[in-house]
Amino acid sequence: MKMRIILFALFTLTIFSCIDDEQDPEPTVEDQIEWTKHSFYQHDLKAMRGIFEMGNYIVTLHDFGYGVRTYDSTNHRFDNIFQFLNLTQNPGRKHKYGNLSFPVSEKYLPVRFVEMPNSIIVYSMLKPMDLSAPWEGLEIKGEDIDPDFREFSSLGISRGNAFELKENFLFVSYNTINADREEYFRPEKFAVIEIKQSSEGWAGLGVDLVSIHTFKAPIQQEYEENFGNAFLSVLPVNDGFLVSTFFGFFKTYFDGSIKMINRDIRDNNGNLRISDSYLVKDPKSNIILLLDHTTILKSYYSTDEGESWSVLSEFSSNVDFGSLDLLRFEEFNGALFGFFNSQIFQISISPSQLMVNELDNSGLESHKITGISSYYKDSLVMVSTRSGAFYKPAEDLLKPKISDSMGLFSSGF
Repeated sequence: MKMRIILFALFTLTIFSCIDDEQDPEPTVEDQIEWTKHSFYQHDLKAMRGIFEMGNYIVTLHDFGYGVRTYDSTNHRFDNIFQFLNLTQNPGRKHKYGNLSFPVSEKYLPVRFVEMPNSIIVYSMLKPMDLSAPWEGLEIKGEDIDPDFREFSSLGISRGNAFELKENFLFVSYNTINADREEYFRPEKFAVIEIKQSSEGWAGLGVDLVSIHTFKAPIQQEYEENFGNAFLSVLPVNDGFLVSTFFGFFKTYFDGSIKMINRDIRDNNGNLRISDSYLVKDPKSNIILLLDHTTILKSYYSTDEGESWSVLSEFSSNVDFGSLDLLRFEEFNGALFGFFNSQIFQISISPSQLMVNELDNSGLESHKITGISSYYKDSLVMVSTRSGAFYKPAEDLLKPKISDSMGLFSSGF
């Protein structure tokens, strides 16, 4: 089931600290409150897929792989490295899916490549500035997850990451072969995969596969047989993952056990409906919402990491749930933010109210935002976009957007 892979850099772009025009001194902002474009991320480095700060490092995700820059080069040969990822048994540069987003943590970077659609590759981030870091990793093949595996079933960027990562656990969705039904009918299944960092191997930066638990969504069988099922949303919580599908809503724990959550999937007239629901959590209030995109079905909230749920009643929101679903959500500095193209929103949730406030994006116009991170250890905030990186003083992040209408989504979706 396990297959160890060795990765090498087809081309490693290394920017040396001795090159004067590529130095990255701490930016000075003074009275500047607009988003300022970072001068370093140009040319092939402009198209960014995410950003993540790890202590003295800033990690940026790109189509070709990832880059790492350090604020303190005294313990490193270089100020920055950018790694192009390759597989020895399948040579040639690899490309990430353009319509998918991938999680990253201080431990792991899992990705999928266009050239290897039925595999997930997990890299160790134990030593992010080590040139050997991307050379060794773990390949998890679909056939290793399930002998009936057909293909991964991934969420689009607007609904979150293609699969989710929490501590040492991956949550993935996939569909399976079913020879007894029509071609379009592909039963949906899920897996919780436990991994761990390993010091074995020639580079000492390996990832080991510990266990795989597979299961179907816990729904009434006749629903799946008559209508099929589909993966809609997933949210990592402290002890597992919350998952929403067409007809199911459940919590899966890290050990693979499942708790089905009761949800009414009939409308006010008693008609069975296919849900189009999504999950969102405000880390400040610790409230989780399961929102129905159409509002035909009931929406719910939880205050205890998804253990118990209540129907949203007497609930007010300054934006409809369909419009809210257009945002890509991301937690940052203990608060919830949403992005839509170049727009930034702060989102606050209580059991009785949801408020979405648009923030000033002067300097970001026409740049599609893909991530947000602290920069230079909380003194600045930086966003990644598909056309470069932009930063501003952290104290100015919550400055509201001023427009003629002063309305929500003032620039329009």
